[in-house]
Amino acid sequence: MQIELVVTGPIQENCYIVMDEATREALIVDPGDDAPKIMAAVARLNARPTAIVNTHCHFDHVGAVEAIRRAYDIPFYIHPQDQAVLENAAAAAARFGMTMTDPPRVDRFIREGETVAIGAHKLAVRFTPGHCPGHIVLAGDGFVMAGDVLFAGSVGRTDLPGARWDVLSQSIKTQVLTLPDATVV
Repeated sequence: MQIELVVTGPIQENCYIVMDEATREALIVDPGDDAPKIMAAVARLNARPTAIVNTHCHFDHVGAVEAIRRAYDIPFYIHPQDQAVLENAAAAAARFGMTMTDPPRVDRFIREGETVAIGAHKLAVRFTPGHCPGHIVLAGDGFVMAGDVLFAGSVGRTDLPGARWDVLSQSIKTQVLTLPDATVV
């Protein structure tokens, strides 16, 4: 399994390309902006994207979804409780002085306990609301893609619409801190 970080947009959001090295199948996680930059990383890796999964749908995480979806003709997955956040992403971007096109269409909702396959590998979906109502993390073998549940030295914001500190702290306790100690975030 190879994981490539692509930092995107003015907010410097983290997008990840998670690839099975044997099959070159790849999952694109949180394509927030800079679609050409993400596609250049896909080309450099010689990856074959099979889906887009978002940990949550704040505007800084979904801005490049539609361009990536069209370029590779792949589906877009989110947790159902983030649909309203996705529908309001353009308005949220405007509040920060940024523009965003209409939100992308969701192809499939994913839920707690499901897995997302990448070649021979599987990522477990763990429901982690608090920063966003439908936030998920994706746990693989020895790593977790935490979205905005965790930041370097901190945790996700809880001053945004739909965010709650008590819910986020419970999510971290039950879904992140229960992962093995050696888990890389």
